[in-house]
Amino acid sequence: MPYFSISAQAVTLVSRALPLAYRDGSDLDARAELMMGAHLAGQALTLSGLGLVHGVGHALTAHTGTPHGVALAAVLEEVMEFSASAARDAYEQAGRAMRLDPPADGDWARATVAAVREISAALDIKRPLRDLGADRAMLTSVAAGAVADAVTRNAPRMPDEAQVLEILERTY
Repeated sequence: MPYFSISAQAVTLVSRALPLAYRDGSDLDARAELMMGAHLAGQALTLSGLGLVHGVGHALTAHTGTPHGVALAAVLEEVMEFSASAARDAYEQAGRAMRLDPPADGDWARATVAAVREISAALDIKRPLRDLGADRAMLTSVAAGAVADAVTRNAPRMPDEAQVLEILERTY
């Protein structure tokens, strides 16, 4: 099975089950669906690699000690916005996998980022970098670390340090 099919199934399961399992931890069906989605996501990432959000997440965790998932949530939507111009087809696939209605303006990237933003808000996980222990002085080092991280090479749009620093400033 191609990794994009695995990825799409993971997105379908996680986008539906994660908010349900978060709201009600005793919902065993949602937790089982989330577990399967996480498993499929793990398979997909071993085939496709990670990308910029993980490069930034690794650097943030290294500099602040922030748990990796929280670090990812801090920058996910902004990294998605940065990557949108180079990943429109992937964003459409993700949006369709999330069962979004087709956007009237045809902008699947915008619609998919908005849906991810809604899920993040429902989970109350997104935090400004300053609340995660980052100070402005370390942002340049975080940006350099993210660009140097091998996983960043899998990003659909390769950033330079200044572009990553801009993302970090927006999320500070």
